[in-house]
Amino acid sequence: MIYRYLPFFSLSSFAITASAQIDFQKEVLPILQDRCIECHKAPYEQNGKLKEPKAGLRLDGVVHILHGSDDGKVIASNHPSESPLYKRITLPSDDDDVMPPKGDPLTKSQQEVIRKWIAQGVDFGTWVGATDGTEKFAELVKAKVKYSPAHHKFYDEMAKGLKPLSEDVLRRVRESTGALIRPIGIGNPLLEVRFLAESASSGDDDLAKLAPLRQHLCKLDLARTQVTSKCFAALKTFPRITRLDLRETKISDANLEGLAQLKHLSYLNLGGTEVGDAGLRKLFKFKSLREIYLWKSSATSQGAEALRKRIPELKTRI
Repeated sequence: MIYRYLPFFSLSSFAITASAQIDFQKEVLPILQDRCIECHKAPYEQNGKLKEPKAGLRLDGVVHILHGSDDGKVIASNHPSESPLYKRITLPSDDDDVMPPKGDPLTKSQQEVIRKWIAQGVDFGTWVGATDGTEKFAELVKAKVKYSPAHHKFYDEMAKGLKPLSEDVLRRVRESTGALIRPIGIGNPLLEVRFLAESASSGDDDLAKLAPLRQHLCKLDLARTQVTSKCFAALKTFPRITRLDLRETKISDANLEGLAQLKHLSYLNLGGTEVGDAGLRKLFKFKSLREIYLWKSSATSQGAEALRKRIPELKTRI
């Protein structure tokens, strides 16, 4: 059975229903042309200087969009929450990484159009756009090779045997926590939960209210909430968590080893916390960890390097 999820339009509603297919040329492209392509197009000369696309990212053609930026892919088909393009346009307006960096942020409806387009499989329709400079990628488009990230199969495998939770269960949890709750992608019962600005007062006790989602929760964003190191005791009861965002919370080195039972944890954001080198040493045995953010934390570059030596595949951001 294929499940289609209609994402949130506001924090006051949650629905799971059939979703109309997004038309890229009519709905997505106008947003990119109006707010994004000016800074993300082919190199051009201005006042005698060559202007390159910011971060090496071009959004004026299929081959360029799928190629991504200097940092890698910007779209993960079927997984908006794994797509840097979507994550950047939904950051708080005062965040240094928010896109677009100037002017008003994208409206909620514009963000939702892009989210749905990614969740529905990144369908460009008949649009090709610019193909200059990337002939090998243009050949992929002509051959209709569909972009399919490796982690898509990972989450499909993780979800085997799970049935989607009922709308009633999701509604009750949302109402008791004030959190955003949605599927990670169309046809997958796994969930991501994000505590937004409106629920910034949420703390350790609120994690217990997520218990009905225990087997389905795989991505949890607790950034800027009031959780402390006491939250680790509750977090270890969610066996499928792969991504955990704890930036700008009150956690510290205490009890950090409690995350050891999260066998699938691959992404951890500790930016802006009191976690220091002593806490990082408690992560030495976290062999599944692949990415950790430590910006503005109490950790030092030496502590981050010691952790990376213990986990060679780990990317540290400090």
